[in-house]
Amino acid sequence: MLIISVLHAQSDSVSVQKEKKYGLRIGYDIGKKIWSRYKGGNIDEFNLHFSYKNHIIGVIAGKEDMIYDSERYNFSTNGTYFKLEYAYNFYENWEGTENEITLGIRYGHASFDYVLHKFQRIPASTVLPAVYEYPEKTYSGLHAHWLEVVSSIRAEIFHGLYLELHVSGKYFIKGTQPENFGMVYVPGFYTTNISHFGFGLGYGISYHFGF
Repeated sequence: MLIISVLHAQSDSVSVQKEKKYGLRIGYDIGKKIWSRYKGGNIDEFNLHFSYKNHIIGVIAGKEDMIYDSERYNFSTNGTYFKLEYAYNFYENWEGTENEITLGIRYGHASFDYVLHKFQRIPASTVLPAVYEYPEKTYSGLHAHWLEVVSSIRAEIFHGLYLELHVSGKYFIKGTQPENFGMVYVPGFYTTNISHFGFGLGYGISYHFGF
């Protein structure tokens, strides 16, 4: 993997450990942007991390417009979400580097709307096809909360510019239940109708300011 290879190359090329510094990192998740466009929607997620020694505090904010389509229903969702993060950097940096291998926890909250375009009122049988309704009904003012455990790798590719890969396990706490319609998809968390547990993967870029 490119990020891990960069980390190994940098630690092999130098041998003097640097003093710990404060740092500010601004990033953007490219992976979510590409995935959402492929699915016919759009996600923009930005992150801001402040570090002191090995401790990192982060704020992640996103805006999402997606369409969910299945055999049972078709609806669109749009809204915003934010995540608050604390993480610890386990990577021992060397002179001139600010790489990270972190493990942390996040709290997430989303505010969003649904527009129900189609739902299956009567399932298909061996004799008759399924019966659908097309209500175009809007469910506004929905909210959801969840927790995440996340691990990230960030490696410098140019001066101050970093590649980032992160994976997360998620647990859905609670959310607003729309009348006569379940909470199926939450911006920032994704599907919730199968299980309270979820999985996330992100790939992005960030710029680090040291001081």
